[in-house]
Amino acid sequence: MKKYLIKLLVLSQLMIVGQAVADDAELLKARLSGLKSFTAAFSQTVKDEQGTAVHEAQGAITMTRPNKLRWETAMPDETSLIADGESVWHVDFFVEQVTVMSQQQAIENNPMVLLTSNSEAIWQQYSITQVDDNAFNVSPLSGNGQIRTLTVQFDEAGLAGLVMLDSQQQQSVIQFTGRKFNAVISPEQFSVAVPDGFMLDDQRS
Repeated sequence: MKKYLIKLLVLSQLMIVGQAVADDAELLKARLSGLKSFTAAFSQTVKDEQGTAVHEAQGAITMTRPNKLRWETAMPDETSLIADGESVWHVDFFVEQVTVMSQQQAIENNPMVLLTSNSEAIWQQYSITQVDDNAFNVSPLSGNGQIRTLTVQFDEAGLAGLVMLDSQQQQSVIQFTGRKFNAVISPEQFSVAVPDGFMLDDQRS
């Protein structure tokens, strides 16, 4: 009888934990559901496992839900990463090259996808835990992928920043400024024309 009660207690605790995780996912989904579009400037600092800053960058983000994102880095190098809903385009102005791959391939095991995705199937591929009233940790259930944990941060206005821990234990802190929520964004923001003279590396199968 005692062993039965212990098993029942363990099972009930597992059910409570599972329900809490599910509730956390619904809370994050609700926080993002009202975010139809988002634009901001960003600053990014990357630190290694010892906490030493190894890289800094500045740029701008433009996104609309569902599934469209434009991430432009102005410093130290000029690059653009554009997800148009079907493909992801990486434009490197320094080496004059454009790399394109299917968006499905590019977002695999990348928790950043939840910022723009409405797909229940995709959301179920991630573990989501609420850290506090304004932060959620997101990790791929598969345990694979370059980004191991993404912390999505909010403030009273809305999406405020991101913290990424990658597979090399490097931490990338991204802070947004000049934020605009739910403004009208032209579809042209997510279209790509390969500049003259640039090499095109098309990895779509």
